[in-house]
Amino acid sequence: MKISPWSFEKIPKTPHIVDMKCALILFLCLTNAVWAQVGPLPSQVFSISGESIRTKYGTKSAIFKGEGDVLKIQEMNLLRIRGHKKIALLVAADREHFYVLKKGALRIKMADKEMEFSEGSMLTVMPAERIILKNTSQDEVEIYEMTYLSKAPINSERGTSAGGSFLVPWESGVFKATAKGGGRQFFDRPTAMLNRFDIHVTTLNVGQQSHDPHTHVNEEIILMIEGQAEERIGDSSERAKAGDVIRLGSKVLHNITNVGDKPCTYYAIQWN
Repeated sequence: MKISPWSFEKIPKTPHIVDMKCALILFLCLTNAVWAQVGPLPSQVFSISGESIRTKYGTKSAIFKGEGDVLKIQEMNLLRIRGHKKIALLVAADREHFYVLKKGALRIKMADKEMEFSEGSMLTVMPAERIILKNTSQDEVEIYEMTYLSKAPINSERGTSAGGSFLVPWESGVFKATAKGGGRQFFDRPTAMLNRFDIHVTTLNVGQQSHDPHTHVNEEIILMIEGQAEERIGDSSERAKAGDVIRLGSKVLHNITNVGDKPCTYYAIQWN
């Protein structure tokens, strides 16, 4: 709710009116606190919303927002940055941000460094960090953004000791072929919010399964890059296409099968 700037200025400031004003402010604060609450996230396949919100830099489309097993808030969106536009961001002191560049290239400025951000690369930004994401081309850029707040207290010392904010280029993951397809391991390390943050990318040949259905303590999201897959989630299965995000809660039975006519590739992102 937005209060117009003249709401109280033209009313005499009698004690009665002051009390009413204080009561209204308290009501708005309590209402906003209720609106800020989010429900638990289900284990399912999420698609990028067909509706988008206009921003100064382009548009934003929602994927999901809710509460996880170890994350009090977990929100994922797809950001589209128009040509020669930028996002200047000061990350909140109680949040971390994680990015995967879906399409295009960006130039990143963080602290006193400027770096090129190529397609497929990942960026993790610690709390209270300033960052600029700049599209230096004429073409629109697409980037996944995950923002999250842990239920456990923030451990800034742990995040700093592990290296702080960090960029992981796509080229840094060496592809290792397997009988089922292959994969790239990118990193496995703690952050200020997470005890463990682990990311690898898997490619499955046609008809292949990632593994037998299993469970693990870590929560996980599967970010589909290309191809068609079917995800086993508990006692049911759901189809997923390129661009979809599969969210899996802790100890949920799961595996993934390539049901398309070409290899499928996806990020497997786990944390606890």
